[in-house]
Order: sequence, then C-alpha cells, then structure tokens
Amino acid sequence: KVAQINASYSTRPINVPAIVGLKQQNFEEAFKAEGIDFKWHEIAAGPAQLEALASKSIDMSTSMNYVSALLAKANGNDIKVVAGYSQFPKGIGIVARKELNVKSVLDLKNKQIALQKGTMLHEFLMKALEKENVEVSNVEMIAMESTDAVPALLGGQIDAAILPEPLLSKVISSGKASLVTTAEGFITGQTFIVARTDFVETNPEEVKRFIQLHQENIEWAEQNKEEFYTIASEQLKLEPKAVQALYPKFAFETQITPEVIDQLKKSAKFLQKNGFIKESVDTEQLVKDLVGAKAQSGI
Repeated sequence: KVAQINASYSTRPINVPAIVGLKQQNFEEAFKAEGIDFKWHEIAAGPAQLEALASKSIDMSTSMNYVSALLAKANGNDIKVVAGYSQFPKGIGIVARKELNVKSVLDLKNKQIALQKGTMLHEFLMKALEKENVEVSNVEMIAMESTDAVPALLGGQIDAAILPEPLLSKVISSGKASLVTTAEGFITGQTFIVARTDFVETNPEEVKRFIQLHQENIEWAEQNKEEFYTIASEQLKLEPKAVQALYPKFAFETQITPEVIDQLKKSAKFLQKNGFIKESVDTEQLVKDLVGAKAQSGI
C-alpha cells in the first residue's frame, strides 16, 4: 500500500474544489485515517505539472488543460486522465488595448498577442483566426505567462492577450482594455485530473477515493455558496462580489462524457494539422490511451 500521495493544485482561475479542499483539509484527514500521508503542492502551469509528474515528485495533478495533456501523451509522457475537472469557455477571452480599437478577431492582424503557447489558449487563438480566415503568420504570438501578460498589456508593451479569469475581468475593469471575444464556441476550456499511469495501476482504490473527496468539495461549495465566496475571496484576493460574479462561468464535472471524448479527438486532429502532434501519431488511439475506459465509466 502507498505510504504517501502527492497531488498538485491551482486555485486559479476559480478552482472551487481546490479552494474548498485547502480550507477543509478533507483530503489530508481522509487519507490519514487510511494510514496515508497526503500532501498538496501548488503548481499552476501545465508544463510544470507535467514535469512534476514525469519526475515522480507528484502522483496526481488536478486542473490540467486538455491541450497540455494531449501533447504530453503524444510526446511519450505516461499519464492517464482519471476524471474531468472543469470547463470554462466563458472564463477565457481575448482582450486588446482600448486605444487600438480592436472590434473583432479580424482587427488582430499585425498585432502582438501574448499567450501561453502549447495550451488551450493557443488552440483558442488559432481557431478564432481560422474562423475569420486570418493566417497565423499575420499575427505576432508572444509566449508569456498570463500573470505577466496583464502588466505588459496595461503598460502598452503588447497589443492584446489571451487571458483566463479572474485576470480577464481585472483587465477589462481597468478600462484600459476591451474584450474582443470569449472562447465560447471555439474551445470547451476543459481541464482534467490526471495521474501517472503506474500510480493509477497500482493504487486504483486511492484514485477512486481522491475523486470522491474532490466531488464532495464541489457539492459543499454548491450547498454553501455564501461561505464559499468568502473563502475564495481570501484565497484569490478578490472581493466576494467578484467571486460571486465569476462562479457561474465555471462548470465542475468529474464525469467524462462521450461529448468530452469527441471534443478531445477533434482537438487532437486540429493540433496534428497545425504541427503540434507528429503526423505518425494515431490521434484516435492517442485519446483512447489518454482517457482509459475506467475514467469514462467514472472509475
């Protein structure tokens, strides 16, 4: 039996289960009762989560975006999706500096756009450009963490940025930038709970328990909204009203539906077409290997 479980979390954008879990410490207590030492590690960015999984410094990672998961699996990183985490297409948007008067995606031509490359934010931009028949070569993509893109945008060093909440609302409310479009209709904004394949295979009961505890935190927030807004406002350094306004933009769902699988397959093909996944990779098989039958049936 495993003696210790290490899992990563991120509280942003508004990751309800993580915020509740940190406050309630229900993971630590439940696993302690089973003689297991449970530890949380804060790791926000997809590449850093993958690095931690590959080096075995963590066993499980919550809130990994689907593009990071697909690319990692395609590149030989032995990970498995064990449950869904969230979807938030309305919580992601393209913003541009007010004075540039960018009214649509077409107006992004010849502009500098900051984003986290190789993530769902990247896929969102490519799909938005494709819809308007704008060549990717007609915009200048600048690789930047979302938290760094905010001061760069507000300071006038870049023209536009793709940002998740709560940074998106922060930038818009500053009055210095305007929303061009949200990701709704372009991407699902899906994130997953992923684990190392060897960990899933040797500890199926612990993985199942992890998902149960995670589900309990989602339900607790839904039943205690006012209390949750207060807890989240402390964690995220936002006003409770701001948390309340953002809360409905996020859907937390552990079940992996056939629609989610279908979207993953479409994304894998799209990423392959755009050179992110090698031609030789069978994208159907890639999705099958990434999301095991157990995850699809809710383990």
